[in-house]
Amino acid sequence: MLQFKAKKWLFALMIFFSLVIGTKTAYAETTKLEIVRQDINVMPEYDTPDILLIYSVDFKNNSDQPYSGEFVWNLPNGAKKYTVVDQSKGDNHVEPTVKHGEKNDQIVWKFPTPLQPGETKPVQIEYYYNTLQGNPDKTFVYEYIPEYPIAQAELIVYQPKKASNMVVTPDFGQAQPGNDGFSVYKKEFKNLKPGDNVQVKVGYTKSDPNPSVAPPSQQQGQSEQSTGQPEQSKRTSAAIVLLFLAAFVAVLGLIIYKAMNSKPISSNQDGEEFDDEDEVMINPQEKPKKRNLSTQQQSKGNSKLQADKKKLRDALISCRISEETYYQLLAELNEEEDH
Repeated sequence: MLQFKAKKWLFALMIFFSLVIGTKTAYAETTKLEIVRQDINVMPEYDTPDILLIYSVDFKNNSDQPYSGEFVWNLPNGAKKYTVVDQSKGDNHVEPTVKHGEKNDQIVWKFPTPLQPGETKPVQIEYYYNTLQGNPDKTFVYEYIPEYPIAQAELIVYQPKKASNMVVTPDFGQAQPGNDGFSVYKKEFKNLKPGDNVQVKVGYTKSDPNPSVAPPSQQQGQSEQSTGQPEQSKRTSAAIVLLFLAAFVAVLGLIIYKAMNSKPISSNQDGEEFDDEDEVMINPQEKPKKRNLSTQQQSKGNSKLQADKKKLRDALISCRISEETYYQLLAELNEEEDH
C-alpha cells in the first residue's frame, strides 16, 4: 500500500515539473519577440462602410539566438480582407495562415529568414471589421489585447469626413490635422504586456452614407480614366501632325508637277529668253502679217494687239527682252494697229 502511494506521488511530481518546464520553454520562445514600436490606425468608414484597422509593427528579436519561428496576430470576430505586408522588402504582400478559433481568428506567418539577435522586422497588418451601431449617431468599441510585449505604441483614431460631434473615450485630447484632410485623435501607450486590455469607445454623428474616400474599385477606375486622357491627347496630337505632313507632301507634289509640265523658254538672237507662246509676237525677225479685215475682225485684231502689247510689256518687266527690243516690237505693233 505504501509502495502504491509513493508511486502515485512520484507520478504527480513528474507531471508538475513537466508542466513547469513546458511553460517556461513556451514563455521563453514567446518572449524572444518584442514589439519596439507600433502604430495603430483605427479608421471608421474610410473607404467602405466598415472599420479599417492598420497596424505598423516593428518586431525585434530580443534573445541571443536567431529566431526562425512565426508571429501570431489576433483578429476580432467578423474580420475580413486581411493582408500582411513585409515592409523590409518594400511593399511585399505575403500569404499568412489563418487559424479559426471559437473566440476569434488568428493570423500566423513564419518569417522567411531567421531573425538575428537584436534584428528588427517591420510588418504591416490590415483588415476590416464592423461593430458600428446606430445611425446617424454611431458608436463602436475598439479593443486590443497584445500577444507580445510592446515598448511603445501610438493609437490614432480617424474622424470620418462629413462626421461631427466626435467623442473618444478615454480622453485623447483635441483633434489634430492628419493626412488627406482628416482630423485625428492620438494617444501614446508604453510598456504594454501580453494580455493587457486596451479599450477605446468612439462616437460621432454622420448621416452621409458614403465613405470618406472612394472605394478601391472606383479609385482604380478614376486612375485609369486620368491615365487615358493624356493617351487620347497624344493620339490627337499625332493625328494633327500626320494631317499637316500629308498637306505638306500634297503641296510639294503639286509644285513638282507644275514645274515638270511647264513650257520651255526660248531665246532671241540677243540671248534673251521668253515663252514660246510669246515668240510669234516678239520675234524681231518676223513682222505681223497684214490682212484685210471686216469691222468684226478688226475689233478682234485690236483686242489681240492689246494683248500682245501687254505680253510685250510683261516680257520687258521680267527682263526677258531688252528695252531696245521692246521699243522696236512696240513700234511694229503700233504700225499694224494704225493699218
